[in-house]
Amino acid sequence: MKMIVKKVAIRVAVRLQFSRKHRGESRVANSGIRKSSAHTFMNFQSRLSTLMTLNYWKTILLATLVMLPFIAGAQSESASGNGDENKTVGINQDKLNSSETLSMSQLFGVWFQRAAEAYGAEDHEAWVTALENLHRIRPFNHDVMRQLVMGYALTDRPSEAFNMMLSMQQQGLAVDWDAIDAVESLREYPLYAYLRDLMAEAGEPGGDAELLWKVDTDYPMPEALAYNEKSAHVYVGTVRDGKILVRGSDDTEFKVFAEHSTVPGLKGVFDLLVDEKRGHLWVATAAVGQYRHARRSDAGRTALLKLDIETGEKLGEFRVLPDGRPHLLGAIVQASDGTIYAADGLSPQVYRLGPTDERPEPLVGSPNFSSLRGIALSQDEKRLYVSDYDHGIFFFNLGGNLEGYALGVPPTLNLGGVDGLYQWEGYLIAIQNGVTPERVLRLELDDSGRRVANVATVAKALPEFEIPTFGAIADDELLFFASSHWRMVDNDGRPLDPPLPAVPVLRVRIDEVPDMVAEQEMLDRLQQQQE
Repeated sequence: MKMIVKKVAIRVAVRLQFSRKHRGESRVANSGIRKSSAHTFMNFQSRLSTLMTLNYWKTILLATLVMLPFIAGAQSESASGNGDENKTVGINQDKLNSSETLSMSQLFGVWFQRAAEAYGAEDHEAWVTALENLHRIRPFNHDVMRQLVMGYALTDRPSEAFNMMLSMQQQGLAVDWDAIDAVESLREYPLYAYLRDLMAEAGEPGGDAELLWKVDTDYPMPEALAYNEKSAHVYVGTVRDGKILVRGSDDTEFKVFAEHSTVPGLKGVFDLLVDEKRGHLWVATAAVGQYRHARRSDAGRTALLKLDIETGEKLGEFRVLPDGRPHLLGAIVQASDGTIYAADGLSPQVYRLGPTDERPEPLVGSPNFSSLRGIALSQDEKRLYVSDYDHGIFFFNLGGNLEGYALGVPPTLNLGGVDGLYQWEGYLIAIQNGVTPERVLRLELDDSGRRVANVATVAKALPEFEIPTFGAIADDELLFFASSHWRMVDNDGRPLDPPLPAVPVLRVRIDEVPDMVAEQEMLDRLQQQQE
């Protein structure tokens, strides 16, 4: 036991030295937008990426048969010149879009298949090897980390198991370890109970959020939220019916502001943006299977609409030109000169629409992105931040050659599963639903804007949380959807278990929250336990 604890403490000390300097940002190539088929991130039956559970491995064994042509091609490419099939596939983090290596999505598919096969054969050693490689490719994946603890326990590697548990605990993640039989061998160690209790504590509710109102079930699948500071109006956009709702500060209910029958080209609404200066309401719209009036001819097509903010009249429509790949503009942000930047969730790239442009044009991207969700501009508008659901937050330097990097983060910060991303007073506000507990974070950046200096939890594990997604900044507050209907509907948007619940909109202050517990404090507490 002392040897195990000593190994854990040594690794924590190394992390402390590393985090004091902050993890260096990894460079991503700037303009390598692929012209081949897109790497889509998911079917629109859920906003979440597919996560792994024990029973899911059995199911995926059948699913991989369908993917064999793709995976076989990826394996043959990765295996050339390599005789060890369990050797880690090389990833050049400094050139994420290099054509010399497989994309991260392809690598993940290769190791995902191997993990499924190993689990089905009850080959725990091979399962752990595959999980370790999945963890290297997507280090923020909460389920991979959890299953690595299980795998280490099943292969009699308690030191590695406790180190992974410690990493998860430091990142504020929660797991009910007592409910997992696979970690039975760890329970004889006092360290197990200590980390178990800390991670159970991490799953407890936190933050002072106020229920503002609920979006009624008459308006299914609300997805977009915008705030007009001048008029104090709140706008909500829905995917199912393609409606835009409006509500004033003195109103008792939402009213329909615009819908597909009155605004040609308006389909499922994925984001809204208020341009107070010019009197416009921008809409990111697309036809997906859950949109009630979807037509096959609209599949994979997306556009930005410009509406009059007073009347809802359409003033312009700016379509992404068809190129044989599916597109979905799911998050938008505006620069002071009126330029719109939009994140494409299906083809991993960012579009730019200048004030005089006729259509959005590709700006930056990488085939190694899997699912772009949120987008934000730095306060000085020199950097563009985007959140990739599987890989964390990246930024691109606007101007020059548009160099892109992964945002530098300390080891205690997990940035997987970020949906909404916003800039407030130089901070980044992230709505994170891909980890447990689901939470809202405030990220303080250093002076360069390239690294996270401090982290504060605005809200976590609230009773209303059921996939919190997107929101809007209103002065010093964040308004956001506390839940989502994506898990509750089928691919055609029909409720799986009707009726759908109303979606709460919460309000939380983002200027009065303390920073998270520092790593040194965690290490001191761990060392006290050893004594």
